[in-house]
Amino acid sequence: IEKDPSVIFVEKFEEENFKDLLKRWDNIKSPDIMAFSKDIPEGSAGKQSLVMKHVGGKGTGGHLYRRLLPGYDKLFLRFYVKFHPECFPIHHFSGLGGYYPPTRWPQGGAGERPEGNDRFTVKVEPFGKSWIWDYYVYWMEMRGSPPAGKTWGNSFIRDPRLKVKRGEWICIELMVKMNKPVSEHNGELALWIDGKLVSHLGKGFPKGVWVYDKFVPKNVWAFNKFINYVPGKGGRGIRWNYKKRKGEIFKVPDEGFPFEGFRWRKDDKLKLNFLWISLYITKAPKGYVSKVWFDQIVVATRYIGPVKPVPSSK
Repeated sequence: IEKDPSVIFVEKFEEENFKDLLKRWDNIKSPDIMAFSKDIPEGSAGKQSLVMKHVGGKGTGGHLYRRLLPGYDKLFLRFYVKFHPECFPIHHFSGLGGYYPPTRWPQGGAGERPEGNDRFTVKVEPFGKSWIWDYYVYWMEMRGSPPAGKTWGNSFIRDPRLKVKRGEWICIELMVKMNKPVSEHNGELALWIDGKLVSHLGKGFPKGVWVYDKFVPKNVWAFNKFINYVPGKGGRGIRWNYKKRKGEIFKVPDEGFPFEGFRWRKDDKLKLNFLWISLYITKAPKGYVSKVWFDQIVVATRYIGPVKPVPSSK
């Protein structure tokens, strides 16, 4: 796959020496929790993967971070991941993004809405104790939530049926398309799991409703004390009013509102230019061991898809 002209970066963790792996990344956090493993996805032609081992009370995990220069307007990230069956809930995970200017390390900004000319981050996450796949996104028009409209990462799937299968290798593929021109809301976001498209958002699709910082597609129920939204029946939604500094309820049409699309940036110098493979665990009990395996990471300008099985030698 390295020879495909659409491919920008490949990491199969087949290096003989662990130090050689570290040379391929711009920033590595806690390499001491990482090791090569003989556990690989089915169909892989490789011999090893990378395992990260987190122990409660000893840090918050580790990461591999790499710039993708000179920067791109549309990228696909495919990687395989396996969570140990007893893995502790994960606080934050992996994805793509952009910084201007690009940096050799991941930046901060938790709880702060980007300006549109500085940064954006798109992560795929196995949300907390529920272990449900969703996005965790920071960009210039992200929504706020109580208290006082604080802007934490926005999510867009909210489907309780999209459970993370711990103990199994999973193929994750993320697509991010930048808005162009920068005044438009024509940016897009998509997610495939094991080759199946489970989410695609763009200008005018899908229909759904915002609940503070969570966009709930029309095929998913959302219910709490502020909202009673049933697809096909309409209901009530809620959004944060920054001027009034409080939530306000609004009526939802029967089929929901069309998603407005992503305006990722207001300056075309801001592009997709980094890959961040991360394991971040913050609340594990002291001594609790969690393991997560990664393999077959590919970044490309077109859809990649799952690994094709190795032909039988028989």
